[in-house]
Amino acid sequence: MSTPDSALSSPHSSSPWRWWVCGAMMFATLLNYMDRQVLPQIATELKSAYNLDDARYGQIAGNFAYAFALGSIFFGFVADRIGPRLLYPIVLIGWSLAGLATPMMRDQALTIRFEQPGEPGSGPYYWLLYCRTLLGFFEAGHWPCALLTARQILTTRDRPLGNGLLQSGASLGAILVPLYVMAVRNLGGGWEVAFWTIGAAGLLWVPVWLILVRRGSLDQAPPVETSENEGEYFPPAPVSIPEAPFQWGQFIRIYLTLFAVILGISASWQFIREWLPKFLKESQGFSADAADVIVPVYYIAAELGCFAAGLLVRWLVARGREVHSARVTGYAVFALVTASAALAPLVGGWFGVGLIVLAGAGILGLHPYYYALAQELPAKHMALLSGILAAAGWFAVGKLQEVMGVRIKETGNYNIGFYIAGLTPMAGLIALLVLWKSAPQHERRDEVT
Repeated sequence: MSTPDSALSSPHSSSPWRWWVCGAMMFATLLNYMDRQVLPQIATELKSAYNLDDARYGQIAGNFAYAFALGSIFFGFVADRIGPRLLYPIVLIGWSLAGLATPMMRDQALTIRFEQPGEPGSGPYYWLLYCRTLLGFFEAGHWPCALLTARQILTTRDRPLGNGLLQSGASLGAILVPLYVMAVRNLGGGWEVAFWTIGAAGLLWVPVWLILVRRGSLDQAPPVETSENEGEYFPPAPVSIPEAPFQWGQFIRIYLTLFAVILGISASWQFIREWLPKFLKESQGFSADAADVIVPVYYIAAELGCFAAGLLVRWLVARGREVHSARVTGYAVFALVTASAALAPLVGGWFGVGLIVLAGAGILGLHPYYYALAQELPAKHMALLSGILAAAGWFAVGKLQEVMGVRIKETGNYNIGFYIAGLTPMAGLIALLVLWKSAPQHERRDEVT
């Protein structure tokens, strides 16, 4: 199916061009998460072959988080200044090459250069560490590029759908990776096949983007709609919206609350994302094939929880709750659901798996509440302030991964990690109840998550 050249070169039309671009970005999101999730899914298989013990694995996960935090700030700064058209291919090439280079840890002639005396297997380990660090840094550039592009090409009416497509790519990637790894294994392929094929797909994405998004395509003013011609693009008329007077006390309370919320949900989501396959296979004794089925079920439940979070707020508001009160109630409900993760390692077996799957719905269900609350930050600096919060979350996750890696190596016990995953969102709930005194005065009942 071909796309008319005029549609590709001119966004100021009612053509489907903008949806082709959204489709390309959804596929980029899918590749982003697939590249990220391959290692957790095959880490157990690498453990004995390359001395990838849990402490080393925790350090790798920690470095990925630190690099992602730095990349979020760096690429957000660059994207605001040069735009996403050329930056987007750069970050795709960067993380794809990092994925393609990862299987080179098998090459002893290469990795011997990184070998440290008295550290068996340190050559492959350091090669993997460097590759995953680069992967985290470049993957962080995806979201600034994608969100800027969506804002530039979609009307306000279409942005929820466009952003939904982006998020669905992440969920689909996380769901597909375990199934793809299982298919490769059962067809006789080695672990390296997943890295090569996903990395190659990322490189093939680049020319598609450059064909779709040509010079000047993203330089126009963001589109608006008219009742006469929905979907047409017109320069928006300047609008002056008075802002409420800035109050330091209120700002500090809001920011501390958001800090508690982002630390809690980041620790929960990232610990389980990184360690769940190893926990299932090494602690609970599930086969590789069983783990490759359980993990997609976890992500499907998480996606359903994210969807249910928004519906819950709408339902509460329709029954007379103020929006902020509905958000706090919803956060409390999903924090309690997340707490089931703390029981999972104590119960074990299939019932424990069920508790982890339930916790996945709770954890991802907390994210929409965070995004809605973050929109209460001062509009002039919201991108910078929210970026700092995200980076803080990733730095905290990096330290958590390092510490848990050492502990799991020493004890073989994942319990504390699941306690943290299940209970840390409660800190955000306490902050909401204690620090966030009341909803802003301008809030209306139809403003829902």
